Amino acid sequence: NKDLEEEELCLLMGQFVQAAQAGDHLAQGWPDTAYGTTKIGVTVLSRIQARVLTETRPGDGILLNACCPGWVRTDMAGPNATKSPEEGAETPVYLAMLPEAAKEPHGQLVWDKAVQEW
Repeated sequence: NKDLEEEELCLLMGQFVQAAQAGDHLAQGWPDTAYGTTKIGVTVLSRIQARVLTETRPGDGILLNACCPGWVRTDMAGPNATKSPEEGAETPVYLAMLPEAAKEPHGQLVWDKAVQEW
């Protein structure tokens, strides 16, 4: 829903938490991954916040995106992850270094320096 509000997203995330705590999340149609569900929630929140920025501060030139560094060799991902920390930093640094006059990407999910459709 492109018109989803932050409060609605918070309610949905709360419903997931309650369903997961009750062990009923799969029966309610939620995925079997708290990590993945929260990542989707954060990505949707960034889209909502980007939309709000566009509506309330259109002349400020602020771009807001979600980004995924990929599977990076960290304490969490372990030594078998496919990317080094330096490779994982490429997309966040790319986004941080966009030219001052850039108009996009904005409100997107960016992975490997490319906007992802989802």
